[in-house]
Amino acid sequence: MRSIPKKQEILLEEEIEEKEFVSIINCFYKQECYIYAIIPEFEKHLLNEISNDFIEVNRFPLPRTFPREMGYMGYIKDNQKRYIYEFYLHSTTIDYLIFSETNVSEQLRKLTKNNLNIYKMFQSNKIPHITIGPDGQWLNIVEY
Repeated sequence: MRSIPKKQEILLEEEIEEKEFVSIINCFYKQECYIYAIIPEFEKHLLNEISNDFIEVNRFPLPRTFPREMGYMGYIKDNQKRYIYEFYLHSTTIDYLIFSETNVSEQLRKLTKNNLNIYKMFQSNKIPHITIGPDGQWLNIVEY
């Protein structure tokens, strides 16, 4: 029998502060948190800020950009949750962004430019995760 995901939405304040945002994430992930993302190359500020901790798995041309932009697919194991808020602030320009306490780095390496959907990978493997809704208005929490 298939397990049905338990989905929850948490509405965020319009101008949520870093401490409050991290506190919400801490409710779900007490220890470390993995941040999985495909960061567009035009997000140079973010890429420079996280360069010491971002583990790049692959580079792909992003499907919904013109002219064609490259995206850096990878992850951060964020033990102190120091990058969580920065990713939240950039969530409107990052197509693929997921928070999880599960290490799926090996599965991430299997994605190809024809199959970039990180969300589908989490859903098909029933891995609990958090995504950010459009315009950073809410968090989508998915548990199995």
